[in-house]
Amino acid sequence: MGDFFREQLFNIIAMVFLALFVIVWAAVLLQVGFWVPDGTSAAPKLNNAVVCAAGVLSTSLSSLTASALGFTVAEVRREQQGSSGTGGSSDKNKDKPTALNTGEITARLSGRIVAAVMVYLVIGLLVLAVWLAKGTASTDLVNAFSLSILGWIIGAAGVVFQTERSGAPRNWADRPQAAATEPD
Repeated sequence: MGDFFREQLFNIIAMVFLALFVIVWAAVLLQVGFWVPDGTSAAPKLNNAVVCAAGVLSTSLSSLTASALGFTVAEVRREQQGSSGTGGSSDKNKDKPTALNTGEITARLSGRIVAAVMVYLVIGLLVLAVWLAKGTASTDLVNAFSLSILGWIIGAAGVVFQTERSGAPRNWADRPQAAATEPD
């Protein structure tokens, strides 16, 4: 029994952290989502402990997932550049960007990181939906996390599109079809 916990310690810590994130944000979403404006307050009053916990958990998970994704992309890029610079390649091709293998990037991510990204994304999109549906009847906490998830998605999309673009030729003459149609 002790060996099981020893082998699964990191998974247990990750599951507890993600479960806390889901539970706290589910509580916030339920309170804000089912709150009906009563005319005396602009938004539901949330417990300070819930506000603090939700803020700390969302900021932590955002930072952890973004850094894990960024480090993994940088690691794959560094390895690809290191391997493309050897083996007799010409100096002309050394400065050309190579397309990142997104399959290799995702294969290097641990199951814990993939789970954290998916949990953060799903909860974030739910919070964003509540924010958009409730408008001014939403709390400052929901407003802040909605803006945060939008920023996180934009950052992640930037990495996704950069990996697509990084393998594209920099100018028209470098494209294979352009080179094939040019007269000799």
